Amino acid sequence: MLLQSLIIPEKTQYSELYYRGKTELAAGGAVSFDTYYNSFSYTKYCDYTSVERIVFNCRFSGTARVELCVFDGGEHIICGGEFSDGAELSAEIILLPKNGFLYPRITAASDVTFECGEYSADCIPTDISCCIAICTYKRESFVLRNTALLRAAEFSFIRRVFVVDNGNTLNSAALSDGFIEVLYNRNFGGSGGFTRGLIEAKDGGFTHVILMDDDVEFHPQTLEQMTVFISLLKEKYRKSWFSAAMIPLDDPSCQFELGAEWNGKRSVVHKHNANILDRTTLLDDLDNPNVEYGGWWTLLMPVSVTDGGLPYPFFIKFDDIEYGMRKPEDTQIITMNGIAVRHDAFDKKKSFVLDYYNLRNELVVNAVYGKYGGAGAAKRFMYEIAKHLSLYRYDNIPQVFRAAGDFLAGAEFFLSCDEEKLNGELIKSVPKLSPLGDICGWDESLRCDDHVLDKRLSPAMILTLGGHLIPVFMLKNEISAVPISRTGAVDCFGKRAVIQYQLGGGAGILAKRSFGKFLRYSFASVGMVFRLIFGFEKAKKSFIEKKDILCSEKFWRDHLGI
Repeated sequence: MLLQSLIIPEKTQYSELYYRGKTELAAGGAVSFDTYYNSFSYTKYCDYTSVERIVFNCRFSGTARVELCVFDGGEHIICGGEFSDGAELSAEIILLPKNGFLYPRITAASDVTFECGEYSADCIPTDISCCIAICTYKRESFVLRNTALLRAAEFSFIRRVFVVDNGNTLNSAALSDGFIEVLYNRNFGGSGGFTRGLIEAKDGGFTHVILMDDDVEFHPQTLEQMTVFISLLKEKYRKSWFSAAMIPLDDPSCQFELGAEWNGKRSVVHKHNANILDRTTLLDDLDNPNVEYGGWWTLLMPVSVTDGGLPYPFFIKFDDIEYGMRKPEDTQIITMNGIAVRHDAFDKKKSFVLDYYNLRNELVVNAVYGKYGGAGAAKRFMYEIAKHLSLYRYDNIPQVFRAAGDFLAGAEFFLSCDEEKLNGELIKSVPKLSPLGDICGWDESLRCDDHVLDKRLSPAMILTLGGHLIPVFMLKNEISAVPISRTGAVDCFGKRAVIQYQLGGGAGILAKRSFGKFLRYSFASVGMVFRLIFGFEKAKKSFIEKKDILCSEKFWRDHLGI
């Protein structure tokens, strides 16, 4: 059975993610596949499957020495020989070093052009049937590109692609066929879109579903590799999930995330900012225990997880975190080198509306899973208030109050909420980004996209309440600029105004210090602090007692109008 195909991209940029050397060789030249996408993570197969013997096949023109190697901190040649036009080599997994990865190296004896290669094994898969659920909202170009990729690919177990169109803008008749189906859906965010996909997967009798963002870039071969691996799992791992890594589009050599955990305050991202051109990183990636959740940019899981309920109606943010925390304790989330998608960096997508969802949904998750009590919720609320005050983002603060208030309303808020209407209200109420050219004082020389977020607080900043006690005449009047997603209190301290702009973009806001707004929101926040301290337990009880209703198939079918 074919386990993994070597990926040889047409573009040569970042070719070392795929091969080291060249695929067209003169005599004496060499190419090696000890790379992120094309090495073979045999330790994963040893741990989770019954695969015992790996066979590597390749085709090339010319004559070359082909060696099958292992890297476990040092390089070991397992076997090799001289071949013409193609080669077949094999290795017994049990005889290989405990922690390492397998790869071929080809040294040309004549002019050689490498054509293709693959890893296979003599094994029998279980009978699985997989679908993909892509959630989209008015991103037609991304959907058309990715569905074309999927339609052209050959899959062993992926039978259907559901494109859940929350924007209702795709041409369903033109795009749908026996393999791809466009489903118009109410715009209840990513939570609603992916839940629709889960329902369709269950109704369609599929055993597994891959939740996937609409705007990712990916190799179809990695989806095939993922599903083949799942089909070979040992009995005790049959309920495992598989999470794809996230790699930033603007730096494909940097691994942003390989699974994560939620500690009640922040996401603890595994293997963050790792250089995947480095072989030692590939080795380190193999040891990745305690993955609590995987991002829904691409995550495979058994459809049977829906028996324990569907996601919360969060609209966006924390749905993937909560669903991962909910999985049974003995459920593994598997990761692997090369199983990855490329995605825009999150700090390029900063939206003030997300401040509402992040706070509200975090409060719900931490209440349900006992991460903190009323005092912790009040502290989290005050942190958010202090952040916006120190960054001069006063007009965002009403959304912070609204998020806390909606949490305190308990499960009844979600049961009666028109999420589409709420999202529209939030969009209208947050500060609007203006073209940078329309902002007084802007000059392109002010752009500093490489600015690093600095969260330090000096004694002067604390004593002057973020500079709000400094007299106006002592404030610096010159204009500076900082990316919105990387603005810290130190960037605003002692200044009258700061331009905060979308990283890599052409829009932003002019954030001005206001002592009046500082006083108003500071005093108003005291009341919400007491409400959170004394109302937290009631809200928590509501979410726990009505979880079965909020996450039920009946609620979601009624909610989505299915």
